[in-house]
Amino acid sequence: MTDEQLLKKLKKRQRYSLEQAIDIYTPYVGMVIYNTAGSRLTKEDTEEITADVFIGLWKNADNIDLDKGTIRSYLAAVAKNCTLKKLQKKVNDVSIELVEQDASKASYELTEPNALNDFVWQAVAQLGDPDNEIFVRYYKYGQKLREISKITNVNLSTVKTKLLRGKQKLKEILSDKEEWL
Repeated sequence: MTDEQLLKKLKKRQRYSLEQAIDIYTPYVGMVIYNTAGSRLTKEDTEEITADVFIGLWKNADNIDLDKGTIRSYLAAVAKNCTLKKLQKKVNDVSIELVEQDASKASYELTEPNALNDFVWQAVAQLGDPDNEIFVRYYKYGQKLREISKITNVNLSTVKTKLLRGKQKLKEILSDKEEWL
């Protein structure tokens, strides 16, 4: 089936046109999402984004102009934008407690988006993969170390070491910016 035929069916709201689009393009949309987010999203997040992409196709079929691109390129753009929005939302939904401060300093609990919160998560992002993913999974989502080890394919003792070193590196980054604290 050509893009023209599929788009014509979508615009006419023909019964199985959306199912045909889903059958044809779901693997491609999944690849775009993965290439944009890597392993930072859960399976459920990926499924939610995929559903949102196809709902967008259904709702906006009348606005798609095949002279400007293909259905595939439209889906890729929507998938990438939805994925980036989801990743941004995950960063903004931060709830983490940093207790690894020196005894002379107060502990800070970050429960709402603010400048300090943003700074901490920027520092976490500097840890790089897979360290930042391990840190977020443990402190933000409360996942068990064994579960993190399994999901990330990183040895359990390595996960523990990466958490310890990540906390130490964050302390250094945060202590360099004491005006934030």
